[in-house]
Amino acid sequence: MIKNHGKKKNDPVRLNTIVYTTLEIVRKISFLLNPIIPESSLKALKIFNLSQKDIKLETITNNEFLIKGSNINKIDILFKKIEKKDD
Repeated sequence: MIKNHGKKKNDPVRLNTIVYTTLEIVRKISFLLNPIIPESSLKALKIFNLSQKDIKLETITNNEFLIKGSNINKIDILFKKIEKKDD
């Protein structure tokens, strides 16, 4: 058995790749969910400074749509918590 000794945690290139891939997935899911939950998907896209006019489904196959090294914005809460009422 090969031990890693935490090398993955100390590899900035690998960590940056994971973050970038995750952000691309958020973008793609937001594009796909736009017809169903447009307000929430647009809130999520604000993180990337994207708006309704930027949603193009043909870009779903593009795995490098987002510009590497650009800053992202703080995101607001997408969904309000629903409190269960005890009857």
